[in-house]
Amino acid sequence: MQKPSSVPDSAENPKPNAERSQFAQATPVRDFNDRLVLDLIDTIKGILRKETSDRLRDVYLIGDIEKDNARVVIERIREMANDSNRPITLYINSAGGNVTDGLAIHDSIRTLVHRGIEVSIVVQGMAYSMGSVVLQAASDGRRFAQPHSWIMIHEPAKWAGWQSTSAAAQHLDRLKQMQAQIYQILANRSGRPLRQIIRDTKRTDFYLDANKALEYGLIDAIVEG
Repeated sequence: MQKPSSVPDSAENPKPNAERSQFAQATPVRDFNDRLVLDLIDTIKGILRKETSDRLRDVYLIGDIEKDNARVVIERIREMANDSNRPITLYINSAGGNVTDGLAIHDSIRTLVHRGIEVSIVVQGMAYSMGSVVLQAASDGRRFAQPHSWIMIHEPAKWAGWQSTSAAAQHLDRLKQMQAQIYQILANRSGRPLRQIIRDTKRTDFYLDANKALEYGLIDAIVEG
């Protein structure tokens, strides 16, 4: 009787190399799919963050007021204004900065206010120097400060960045014009006589906590949170 021929190892374990090859091919595909899912999740999160920001219509002015910071704020509020006439809130925590950049933010906000868009400005921490001027751009009754915030106003020559007399003298005419503009903004919004604004800020930094700022007329209300 003829013995059955032995089964070759290749028949008992069919194409192990082929299986390993298929697994190797599947792994990059799975890695690619995982990356695709993660990218999709990140994209969705970004969309949700933007939708939340658009819904709240909040803008933040944090840090020094300079050209890049001013550009971001101005572009953002204009974008919101073009989207709808719903209210906008600007949060400030700034020690001040460049005069012309601060005035650019101020005037951009006032343009929206004149268009009938309500703009609230809330001080979180501090609004010093040009930050206090930007604060005055808010709609009537919409200048706010949180309880432990501070406001500081001072002589506009310091805001212009000219600390020495010789530097200021080179730009005397422009300095006088800037001083007059800023003093007038503070006087108009605070209700204080122009001469008092000048006296209180002459050669000194005039600091006010939230309660004093309310009494002085630099804010309209103190808000919690």
